[in-house]
Amino acid sequence: MRWHKVDGPFCAICGVALVRELTTKTLWQGWWGVGSLIVGTPFALLSNWGAYRKLRRLQPAIPVPGTRQLPLGKPVLHRPLAYVALVPLIWAATVLTHVITSAA
Repeated sequence: MRWHKVDGPFCAICGVALVRELTTKTLWQGWWGVGSLIVGTPFALLSNWGAYRKLRRLQPAIPVPGTRQLPLGKPVLHRPLAYVALVPLIWAATVLTHVITSAA
């Protein structure tokens, strides 16, 4: 499990671009351990969602000469790597279903 935090003043577009990138990485790479599956990844996704909501409330930025904005990129659910998260989720649902039906 590894935590990655990005600090800095970001305009709405750059901030949303970073949240999209980091959320996609979390969905792709964040599930591959028991602690990550149960606590780490859900916490990271909720944290990213909170940051996204704050960034969406910001006014559009005025470009500063000599700087460039990050490309906004595709929304998270339009990125193929985000769907890798379905593999551990399906596995966890299968195991949970098996445990519940076996106990009865």
